[in-house]
Amino acid sequence: MRPVVIGTAGHIDHGKTALVRRLTGIDTDRLKEEKERGISIDLGFAHRVLPSGRRIAIVDVPGHERFVKNMLAGATGIDLVLLVIAADEGVMPQTREHLAIVDLLRVSRGIVALTKSDLVDAETLGVVRAEVEEILAPTGLRGMPILPVSSTTGAGMEELIQALETVVGQAPGRSTSGTARLPIDRVFPVEGIGTVVTGTLWSGAVRPGDALELLPSGKAVRVRQVQVHDSTVEEAQAGQRVALAIHGAPRESVSRGDWLATPGRFRPSPLLDVRLELLASAPKPLGSRSRLRCHLGASEILGRAVLFERDTLPPGESCWAQLRLEAPATASAGDRIVIRSYSPAVTIAGATVVDPAPAKRARLSQGDVARLEALHSGTSVEKLAALAEEAGSAGIVGESVMARLGIAPESILEAVSEAVDASISVRAGAKLVRLKDGRLLTPVSWSQALQDLVKEVTGYAEGNKLRDGIPKGELDGCLLRRLPGAVFDEALDILARAGRLDLKGDRVALPQAAPALSPQQARAVGELERRLAGSGFQVPEVAELVRGIAPAERPGDLIRYMVDSGRAVRVTSELLYPATLWDELQARLRAHFEKNATLSMGAFKDLVQVSRKYAVPLLEHMDRTGLTRREGDNRVPGPRLM
Repeated sequence: MRPVVIGTAGHIDHGKTALVRRLTGIDTDRLKEEKERGISIDLGFAHRVLPSGRRIAIVDVPGHERFVKNMLAGATGIDLVLLVIAADEGVMPQTREHLAIVDLLRVSRGIVALTKSDLVDAETLGVVRAEVEEILAPTGLRGMPILPVSSTTGAGMEELIQALETVVGQAPGRSTSGTARLPIDRVFPVEGIGTVVTGTLWSGAVRPGDALELLPSGKAVRVRQVQVHDSTVEEAQAGQRVALAIHGAPRESVSRGDWLATPGRFRPSPLLDVRLELLASAPKPLGSRSRLRCHLGASEILGRAVLFERDTLPPGESCWAQLRLEAPATASAGDRIVIRSYSPAVTIAGATVVDPAPAKRARLSQGDVARLEALHSGTSVEKLAALAEEAGSAGIVGESVMARLGIAPESILEAVSEAVDASISVRAGAKLVRLKDGRLLTPVSWSQALQDLVKEVTGYAEGNKLRDGIPKGELDGCLLRRLPGAVFDEALDILARAGRLDLKGDRVALPQAAPALSPQQARAVGELERRLAGSGFQVPEVAELVRGIAPAERPGDLIRYMVDSGRAVRVTSELLYPATLWDELQARLRAHFEKNATLSMGAFKDLVQVSRKYAVPLLEHMDRTGLTRREGDNRVPGPRLM
């Protein structure tokens, strides 16, 4: 049996608390001030087991207009509404506002209890019933049962319980898999236990020992104990009222309106893209950038609504908008927000979160409109594709955008499975391309990534005709802003396997491309090799080596060509050795170590007949390249010499 939370709603003094007490035996007025004044001020909580064996939780909300903020903190987690209207007074201002709030939250099932029915005659009861049907008609709650009851005499209570059995059985369940998410509506310390928070678990499950994240602060906490309906349990599931004892967050660091959630799944943001609907009963049009009170979960956050594509929104109409909040909101796509005017505080609108982590913008491009429409009403694949298109060649990792999309983990995995693996030619009609790390790109973005790589290698080859390709690290650096490492690596691998690029060690080149010397360059390289060969191991420094080489031949390019082609070994920026001489050096080293366990600085100078000026850089280069390994002041054979 799915857990169900029922919330009361209605005008002050219409008997909500008395009705809950009659139903459950629990007095939800727990505060001293509530007892003294005889009115509910804050949220109250009760529970009972129905005759079917199903246990229900009840959130009793205050009815006074001054405490609508508190009412909203409890109403956002309910599955069903128990709308309480006193038969001797009928529909009152807070009846209408509470009903509007419940309708904005898309609660579409419940019961109307006409309390104090023992105080009126049948004719009055009929008039009130007709009035209630009239206010329900334009809402999602039209047609719900309207039952006369009396909390004093008990009349109508059996019928109310039977009606509860019916509507509770029709309530949609919440997902118990995936991300745990709890809006905190109450927090208090308990001696010997620590900080305790309560709320309605919106999704997932929570167990003792679970690691959770307190949001928006990001503080890591651990669950010490879990209670449901005042009983300690091993697991609380979505749809249940829960109390959690948590470790890692002192009482003063937790407030009503905070959230507990599976770590890493939510990124609180002060910006929310929404579909905003102004109530037909709103007193006036809503202007862009109006200051508002935005209620999400148990939080109230002040902010402004920037309307897209218009300056004002008339009552009864809707539009795209961006909420710019004065504090970060912990939102997920699909969340409902109740919006009240700043002053006077009156419920005027509702909003559906379409993108909980958007870029800041004041106007929409055509592409932005298409993206918002896809995120609002598209399929899982279309939503993923919309975010992937926005991300461009950076792509998105499907599982990491669960909160942003408001899609269950299993739905994301199913959507991801419809993507195709990365390839040169993407399957016709494919909306997404999937890389090995799970990253998703649109086919257009993937094609652009491939083109960018080939273009960069081609451009480098045209400007560096004597180089055998571009170093991979340099190529990655050129594309760093456009391609993340995972996209770069896979695109490079795909292009190499397809024969569109060649991987030559740490270099990337065009197929069949090879450095080509002009006759003049060939003569210059020959001259450089001649100068190196005639000096033994005390070669001339590069500046001296290239003296007299025509600037038009770009001596620096010739030096790089000699190193890239294996004709020379660069020891330092100023020391270059011909490959034949370097081979001879290695032969001398091997011969030395056949007779000696170590090589000292003096022995090395004698071995190759050089001064310290040459010996130090030569030994350091041999250490770096693995020919030798330094031990104290001496060298021993390195892995490349063994």
